[in-house]
Amino acid sequence: MTPRTSQRNPRLNAVRKSLERHREYLALLQGVTEVANESSELQPVLAEVVSMTCESLGWPVGHAYIVEDGELRARGDWYADEDVETTPLEALIDRTESLDSTPGTEQALADAEPAYRPVADVADPQRQRALASLGLSSIFHVPIRSRDSVVAVLEFFAPAVEESKLADLEPILASISAAVGRVAERETSARQYRELMRAEFDREHAELRAAELQALATKLRQRNEELDQFAYVASHDLRAPLRGIGNLASWIARDLEPHLTPDTRRYLALLENRVQRMEALISALLEYSRVGRNAIGAEDVEVDALVREVIDLLGSRDAIEWIVEPLPRIHCQRLLLRQTFHNLMSNALKHASGEDARVRISAEPARVGRVSGWRFAVADNGPGIDPRYHERIWEIFQTLRPRDEVEGAGMGLSLVRKIVETRGGSLGLDSQLGEGATFWFTWPASPVDEPAREQG
Repeated sequence: MTPRTSQRNPRLNAVRKSLERHREYLALLQGVTEVANESSELQPVLAEVVSMTCESLGWPVGHAYIVEDGELRARGDWYADEDVETTPLEALIDRTESLDSTPGTEQALADAEPAYRPVADVADPQRQRALASLGLSSIFHVPIRSRDSVVAVLEFFAPAVEESKLADLEPILASISAAVGRVAERETSARQYRELMRAEFDREHAELRAAELQALATKLRQRNEELDQFAYVASHDLRAPLRGIGNLASWIARDLEPHLTPDTRRYLALLENRVQRMEALISALLEYSRVGRNAIGAEDVEVDALVREVIDLLGSRDAIEWIVEPLPRIHCQRLLLRQTFHNLMSNALKHASGEDARVRISAEPARVGRVSGWRFAVADNGPGIDPRYHERIWEIFQTLRPRDEVEGAGMGLSLVRKIVETRGGSLGLDSQLGEGATFWFTWPASPVDEPAREQG
């Protein structure tokens, strides 16, 4: 009997090669799964998975993109075989950012599934030449999803791949995509949890701060009301004894008239003058304390007519030229607006100078906080006010000239500021020495809601 020649069975040999290939696939998947299970940060996992995949499948070049703000950004860490020079290719890919301009990723992004593309199909000639010079003719893209969004793409470059192997690679790459996607989902969940905790902390902090501010506002309102009440009571109670002092001085001057010396007459006149000034100051203080204390109904007001009433009340038509530009009609507390104009116009009347003394009243539309309104201005051609004193003049009891030289208690502009700010408006002064002064204020076209005030 003739012995048979020993030789390998072709079918058995093919099965052995297939099993070896699948064993390598299983080792790759096991390695990727372990890496994915051990990490909650995506970027380091991407680098290791690219390295394992290239080494296991014999692919010489691989890297990863990160999706940020709708753009693909190539990461700086690449895998490349020792004998492969990838610098020109890296330069081409690193400059690619737009999703639309990144060749080969369209299908992977659109389907959110691994995709294969021959290098010959790449539209970018520079990239095609760079890949061909390295002997690379196949491109694989593996999208990494977190829930419904692609957050990264793995890109591999390889020599020609047999058609029979492409079918085997598809489930392998899909499994890699799913495993790494779980890392991306954990990272997304952790980030959302941190953002949720931060938002909760910010909300609690904001609520606490709001409560503190509300308590502070309440305390401040109480203090202001107490001060208003004190000013009201003090000014009211001071009037009676002050009036008594004035009466006594008047009686003394009348009864002792034949016996008074010139100096005594001067002292009594000075005393009566001081009493009158004190009465004016107390009246102004009482008026100041009343602002905001009493509810005043709003009505339609023709501002032009209101200003002309104030001019008639001041009784100065012959001494000064009043220029009244067109003024609007607004819905407001008439008494408060009239008081504001009266104080500003009276102040302008005192300081307008020369034979050509004049005061101009004007208005223009303006925003008052979040509502529409008007910016009113009262301008005189007086001596003007040094900018150093533009803040001081609004303070209570302040005048820039000696009290013997100017009539008034120094309360008019303080009262104007309180009225305007209570209505939600703002005010200011535009002036230089020798150039006159323009006092302006803003007023809402309709009343602005304000906190309830104590009635009295």
